[in-house]
Amino acid sequence: MTQESWENGLRDVMTGTAVAARVAAPPTDTILRKGRSSLRWRNGLTGSGVLGVVAAAVLVGTSLGPGTAGGSAQTAAAADAVVTMGPASAKTKVVLYEDYRCPVCKEFNASLDSVLQQDAAAGKIQIEYRPTDLIDRNDTVRGTGSVTAGNAVLCAAEHGAFYAYRDAVYAHQPVEAADSFQSPAQLIDIARAIPGLDTPAFEKCVDDQPYAAGIKHNFDTAINTVHCPGVPCVNAGGKQWSGPLAQGEDLAATVNTWLSQIIASD
Repeated sequence: MTQESWENGLRDVMTGTAVAARVAAPPTDTILRKGRSSLRWRNGLTGSGVLGVVAAAVLVGTSLGPGTAGGSAQTAAAADAVVTMGPASAKTKVVLYEDYRCPVCKEFNASLDSVLQQDAAAGKIQIEYRPTDLIDRNDTVRGTGSVTAGNAVLCAAEHGAFYAYRDAVYAHQPVEAADSFQSPAQLIDIARAIPGLDTPAFEKCVDDQPYAAGIKHNFDTAINTVHCPGVPCVNAGGKQWSGPLAQGEDLAATVNTWLSQIIASD
């Protein structure tokens, strides 16, 4: 099967504000190119043998400080739409751009996030989680769920439930074409399984979407400034991990080795 026919087949399956930030929308061909990058990466993860530009794990450098892997995140900032874990004193800074509607981001989270949390808890790195709206902007799919879900995760971070709620959102990820994440009510329902999270303040934050502009700005930064080929995109120490990943090679172990080398050199 050719790459083009594989992507066409996937498309067939898929078809059935507190911050006043100006976001320059990338041209259509750029959006589609980013979507294809993510699809190519998923194809690689499921056995094509090589991850083109790992699609997208681009690690950027700074360090994470102490903290526990399951500890609460620092309060998210509406202007930046970012959750930071680990100490500011860490030598290596890692920035992760993701989209909660993105199936590849879900796979990346399952494979590697525990490694990043452990490194942050050990004070080796400081990590920034920056939600984006790549799927919302993809001409093939569209929708608003990337922004709505990203905003809800940031709202959960305000209440110290970042990791628990983020994992729950990924666990309930709909197929891209369905975009059930566009409903704040569904995202509030997901929160009810997390003790103490579903409060009037959380629900108001989910409904009001104060982080919407910041999430769109994160995408603009990832694509036009950091030059991510898609999401998930990880950037560490100013370096980009570009693979390739051989068939059967463990993603978490490979990226962890690469990240360890960056941490050691910082």
